[in-house]
Amino acid sequence: MSFAKVGFTIALFLITGCGFQPIYYTPKGEKSVQSLTAQVQILPIPEETGRIMVQSLKSALNPENLSVEKKFELNVRLNQYVNTDQGILNDNTSTRATMTMTAYYVLKDKNGREIINDKAIAMESYNILTTPYSTVTAEQASQKRLIKLLSEKISLRLANYFKKTAHET
Repeated sequence: MSFAKVGFTIALFLITGCGFQPIYYTPKGEKSVQSLTAQVQILPIPEETGRIMVQSLKSALNPENLSVEKKFELNVRLNQYVNTDQGILNDNTSTRATMTMTAYYVLKDKNGREIINDKAIAMESYNILTTPYSTVTAEQASQKRLIKLLSEKISLRLANYFKKTAHET
């Protein structure tokens, strides 16, 4: 047996020995995390970025497209900031930009009680090219990657909450 295989086997025993469980693992007799996250209704978010965020969150929270009663409400507000002061050339033009997007989100139960009030932040850089179309395309691609990152962060945070509550009940 090689050293890598032995190390991998030891790592598996250590991980399982410490009580680690994958977030989507469902012990017998408990509700699955996916069935609970499917109960989240995502409120509309304005503009194109909001529409993309809603679709990304729906895919992350309810990947199997389960038809269940919506017992929770998720409200997300996006804030975007672009910093173009990077990679300054001799003629004082920028060659690189960093886009930061913040998602402020609130999860409420059906009674309107606030359960989670948090934010997620993601950053992405792109090149500012000599042709405007290329720069706009790079910026839009960065924006879509940021939305995907933020929706993953939010969905994991919600899945973690539901995992804990499913385990407690």
